[in-house]
Amino acid sequence: MLSRLWTLAGCVVLAACESAGGPPLSKIAPDINSTLEPTAVVLGVGDRVEVRFPYSPTWNQEVEITTDGSASFMSVGRLILAGMSPGQLREALSQAYARVFESHELDVVVKTRAAKKVYVMGEVEKPGEIELDPTRRLTLLDALARAGGPIKETAYLAQLLLVRWNASAGKQQTWTIDAREDHWKGAEPVYLQPYDLVFIPNTPVDEVAIWVDNYIRRMIPFPYGVEPIR
Repeated sequence: MLSRLWTLAGCVVLAACESAGGPPLSKIAPDINSTLEPTAVVLGVGDRVEVRFPYSPTWNQEVEITTDGSASFMSVGRLILAGMSPGQLREALSQAYARVFESHELDVVVKTRAAKKVYVMGEVEKPGEIELDPTRRLTLLDALARAGGPIKETAYLAQLLLVRWNASAGKQQTWTIDAREDHWKGAEPVYLQPYDLVFIPNTPVDEVAIWVDNYIRRMIPFPYGVEPIR
């Protein structure tokens, strides 16, 4: 029984070591950056917007964009605002209110902007959210540095995962990236935008160690003094 378990563990090790990484960071950067939202003022989750009707002030209203990127307006209902510019929102609301009443002229004012964040999870020293500086873009490598850097023993940078919600396109996009140090010197860095999620998985060897710990060490009464496989 023990020999079978160790044979199985060996197979898991070989399979893990043969797993491929994603495209190199230096080569995939232009494709990822082409999906960035416009640098102009773009509405996002947590922003507060006021809609003003100069000829019908009783219809004036202030709304906050919820976590799904939408907000609700009187007699119009819920609209997706995330990814829109104030001008685009004004046009969309003008068309919607034209079907509600005649004096539908309106203006859109951004009252407050919510803090924009990205999230770095997995095998980094300080996983969690990182607030974006409104005066400059944040690169993927900047985000890893601000998260304390990858954990040397367990971070599998060859399969870093980037998840992005593209509000203007209304879809989620994901990339598996080989972000090992050899690929950090590309001509163009990967830039992050609000609500991006970066995930660094465990190395294949670390995954095997976890598997061995769960399915072998805990099943077999190792003698005291014998260290578990790590």
